[in-house]
Parts: sequence; C-alpha cells; structure tokens
Amino acid sequence: MIDLLLTLATYQRVIELLAVVITVVILLSSLDDLLIDTWYWVRNFYRWFWIRARFPRLTAEALDAKPERPIAIMVPAWKESEVIQAMLETSNTLIRYSDYRFFVGVYQNDAETIAEVKAAMARFPNVSMSVVPRDGPTSKADCLNIVLADIRAHEIKTGRPFVGVALHDSEDVIHPYELKLFNYLLDRMDLIQLPVYSFPRGIHELVAGTYMDEFAEWHSKDLVVRESMTGVVPCAGVSACFSHRAIGALRVEREGEVFSTTSLTEDYDIAFRLAKMGMREIFVRFPVSMVVENVGADGQPQITRRNMPIATREFFPEDFRAAYRQRARWLLGIAFQGWSQHGWEGNLGAKYFFLRDRKGLITAPAAILAYFVMFSLVALQALFQFLPEVQRPPYVLLDTDLYWALLVANLVLLVNRLVQRTLFTTRIYGIWQGLMAGPRMIVSNLLNFFATLRAAFIFARHKATGKPIVWDKTTHSYPFQVSAAGVAAVTDGITLPVGKS
Repeated sequence: MIDLLLTLATYQRVIELLAVVITVVILLSSLDDLLIDTWYWVRNFYRWFWIRARFPRLTAEALDAKPERPIAIMVPAWKESEVIQAMLETSNTLIRYSDYRFFVGVYQNDAETIAEVKAAMARFPNVSMSVVPRDGPTSKADCLNIVLADIRAHEIKTGRPFVGVALHDSEDVIHPYELKLFNYLLDRMDLIQLPVYSFPRGIHELVAGTYMDEFAEWHSKDLVVRESMTGVVPCAGVSACFSHRAIGALRVEREGEVFSTTSLTEDYDIAFRLAKMGMREIFVRFPVSMVVENVGADGQPQITRRNMPIATREFFPEDFRAAYRQRARWLLGIAFQGWSQHGWEGNLGAKYFFLRDRKGLITAPAAILAYFVMFSLVALQALFQFLPEVQRPPYVLLDTDLYWALLVANLVLLVNRLVQRTLFTTRIYGIWQGLMAGPRMIVSNLLNFFATLRAAFIFARHKATGKPIVWDKTTHSYPFQVSAAGVAAVTDGITLPVGKS
C-alpha cells in the first residue's frame, strides 16, 4: 500500500506540473488568437464607418466592363485521372470569361491522367498539356516549372503574353467570376489570392467538417489581418493569380526556376520572395449575389440566395488518415521548411506571423496533453474516492489563486474562440453547421496532433538521411459534372449546383 501511495503521489505531482505548463501554453496561444480577433473587428468597424462610406464598392458590372485579356490557368496533376476531365469540363461550362487557356502538367509515367487530358484537349481547344520528363511524383513545384516553361513558349509562339497566370488544383471548382476579378486587378497587383472554401458536408462528417470551419475562419479573417499587418499574403496554392511581371521577375531571380523545388509548400514560399522584390500582394473577398440550387432530403429542389465571395470550392478529405497526412504536408512546408528557408526575416509583423505559422508545433501536442491531464486528474480523484482509507496528497500548484485565475482566463478565451469559429462557419454554411464548429474543434486537435508527429518524423528523417521529401498526394474527388444547360444566369448572380453526384 505504501508503494502504491508513493506511486500515486509521484504521478499526481507530474500531472500537476504538466497542468500548469499546458495551461500557460494554452493561455499564450489564446491571447495570440485574441489579438487577431481584435485586429479584425476593429479594422472591420473602421472600414465600415470610414472607408465604405467614402468610396463606392466594386461591382460585378465593373468586372464585366473591363476588356478581357489573355489569362493562363496552370493545373499540376499527378494521378488525377478520375477528376481532371470533369474539372476541365465544368470549368469551361461555368467560367464567364473567354480569353483563357488551361495548361495541365502531367508526368510521363502517369498514362491514365495523360489519356484523360488528351481526351479533354480533343473536346476543348483551350486545353494544353505539359509533360514532366521525369517519373512522378517529384514535387508540385517541379511540375509547375515545366508548365510555366510551356506557357512562356506559347506566349512566344503566339505573340500574345498572358497578363496573369492563375494556379488551381484538379479538384477545384472555379468561380464563374474569378478570371474577371483577376483581369480587373492585374494592372495594380502582382499576387492576388481569393478565398478557398470547402463544399458543405454532412453534419456527421466530422473530419471533412473541420475544413469547413477552419477555411471559413482563415480565409475570412486571418488572411485579412495578415495582409493588413504585413502586406504579405501567403499563396494558398489555388484560387491565386500571378501577374506577368511577377512571373518574369521570379524567372530571372532563379534562372528559370519560378517555384522552389526544395519546398513542399512552394505557394507559401513564393509570396515572401515576391514581397522582397517589392511586388504588391492582395487578399480579396469580393461578394457576388448568388442563387444556390440544391436538392433537399425530400427530393425537391431548394433555392437559396446568398451573398457569397468569389472563391474556389472543393472537397477536402473525409478520411482521418488522409486528412492528417495532408496537414502534415502543409506543416512540413510552412513550419519546418519555411523556418529553414526564411528564418525570422522581415519586420515585426512578419516575425509575428512566422510565430503563428509555427506555434502549432507546440500547441498541437499541448492540446492532446491537455485532454490527457484532464482525464488523469478526474481518474485520480475517482481513485481516491474509492479508497477512503487513503488521503489524497494536497495539490501544491493547482490549489492556488493564481492557477484558478489562469483557468478562468482560459475559459473566457475558449468561449471567445468558440464564438469566433461558430460565427465564421455560420456565415458560409448556416447556423446548424456553425453550431457543430465547436465539437469539431476536438477533431481538429486530433488531426493536428497526428499531422505534427508525421511532419516531425519526415523532416527529422530527411535531415538525418538526406531522403528527399516528395509530393505526398491527397486523393481527390470532384463534386459534379455539369452541362451548359445546368448553368442558368440570373440578373444579379449565378446559379451553381452544389453536392456530390
């Protein structure tokens, strides 16, 4: 019995110390989030009362009035035979712009995807294919560099330079007005990033639902704050456009290698390179009134009118393993490789957001440890209740006014976090999905924990053995395949079918 008591007392001390450390880590992270929340709302109120009242808002009519200029769309594709042709067909049906061309990058050892792209080329004259002369997968940047070389060759051959080069993935549903918005802004901007949102998922799809919540908040609030603080807008890899001058400057900087082949998140890396060159970057949330048609549970059509930003929509992974592997790739590029390549360069705002990009390396394990500590404290309390003859050792650190003050502060900040996440999810997906955003935060914490473990392992192995970090592909699905008859124009927006076929 004495040995048991000593063991329990030691375990309680360890858990107590962990509780204090984790409470402080969570408090610091929550205060960081609170700063972003405060900056966003103060900025929003200022713009509402002072900026919008003085300057007229951009309209869809202004986008339509701008004369069209050629725009290239590059799509890297490795093992995308199941979705690439549907994506090209849907895009050619939905996009309300005529002077554009797709350049799809494929690998020489991916015969299925090559066949699908060739079939699309036979149907659509504005589709070209670039073949990477190496077996895949290498890296997404390697594929994009081959595509950009073919884009340059096409410009020289036709004598018509592309005013901008847009970047998309093979699972993207491109907004009909996207290219019009790019065309309007490219005279003044060199990197334009539009929001990326998940398609609506079922209430029960908890893993896929985390992407709805996270992108709704990141691409409605966090990127807005980052742009206003630093002037740098990390490219999301899709729904982005680079000006002709930006591509040219990047090509000269690295003697033809526009995208860095040493990074898994070449899109994140390129934004900082452009900022160093003095290029202008912007994150744009431009709402367009839309009529969204769906089919209800009763099989009857449902029509909803929404004021939604021009954004790319796609399906994100619904499988737990696929989701944390995708997040691990993001974390590898942004936190580990970004730290190695960019360090802490830049002004105070840039350093602050580098810290936010990398704090997940600590907060993701801390969140899971917090669950473990909570479970352990409850279990210890229950154990001592069942052993009335044994007196629980007193808490040294937890039974203090300071610790309870920290807990209360964390509770208040947790409520704020839940309110923020619920609000931004509700804006895009409605109140029921918004109410699920809180419970799904637990799933997000689990995904981020496993992603951190995987990213740390891959990076450590890379440093120890020199084994290259290659394109870790995510399996994609495409939501629908539409015909021209499935798209109906209305006076103030567009009709988009939503849902998986």
